Amino acid sequence: MNLIFFTTIPRHAIWGGTLIKKYFNYSWFPDTIGQSWSFSAQEEASNVVERGEYRGMTLNELWNKQPELFHSHYEEFPFIISLVAPEDDLSIQVHPNKEYAKKLGFKMGKNEAWYFIDASEDSNIVYGHNAADENEIKEYIRQGRWDDLIKRRPVKTGDFVYIPAGKLHALCKGNIVYEVQQSTNITYRFYDYHRKDKEGMERELHLDQAIACLTYRDQREELPGYPKVKQVGNIRATCFWHDASFGITRLEVRGLFELSFHNYQLATVVRGSGYVEGGYVSAGESFLIPYRMKELSFDGDMDIMLTFEGN
Repeated sequence: MNLIFFTTIPRHAIWGGTLIKKYFNYSWFPDTIGQSWSFSAQEEASNVVERGEYRGMTLNELWNKQPELFHSHYEEFPFIISLVAPEDDLSIQVHPNKEYAKKLGFKMGKNEAWYFIDASEDSNIVYGHNAADENEIKEYIRQGRWDDLIKRRPVKTGDFVYIPAGKLHALCKGNIVYEVQQSTNITYRFYDYHRKDKEGMERELHLDQAIACLTYRDQREELPGYPKVKQVGNIRATCFWHDASFGITRLEVRGLFELSFHNYQLATVVRGSGYVEGGYVSAGESFLIPYRMKELSFDGDMDIMLTFEGN
């Protein structure tokens, strides 16, 4: 059984540019990209296997036709995993929880997480709001008091931030992140700074839906006992999060060592370069470690993010 490498999918964004192209050496990207999908099995956008036995198959096809590679308890591929590098602030947004998403015909809500690969000096994100209830948030909006409404949180390189469904949030410019989200591809835009697109039009807001999804009390943002750090030979493994939504681990590889995995892993190299199973890999590449792949060898000087199914 071998590793399975996938192409990345560039995603145009009004807040995009060349930062992600330059940082990950995606030379074929146009100059308007803010995000690339490392793993997606969405019908309209699914990664393609680059080489090997399954070359040319999409991740969606692989999921449905080769289930033994995943041994999953999900019917549909459960994640969208991205690299994000905005050159302008993203819109302030919110995702639906499981109950709201099910009303729309989806099987899960949309929890999300960010690992900060690189953060500029004095970086922050939008994280939460100051309203006590729905009436108060509508009054903030009516008065145009957006700066008073939103909460901000400082971030730095190496930080991990969990974003539960219902949390108002926005990634800000100058940050480069590894993003994991459940695959219910719904985002409600709450505020967009009155920006205009190339046709001079402001982007659509989804205020009614966003307000219906918002939470008005702090939700669990940390797991007791996490992050869990383990040094195994030349690899330092930091598990940042592991619940029913997903698990996320960073491997810091600093030389040759072997690891075993019991569950399939979705791997993205986010810094440096090296070798996995004797094959060269570098920042920006993504590959599937199939279910029950034994004694996988790592070597080099690199950081690899792993996402796996939760409890």
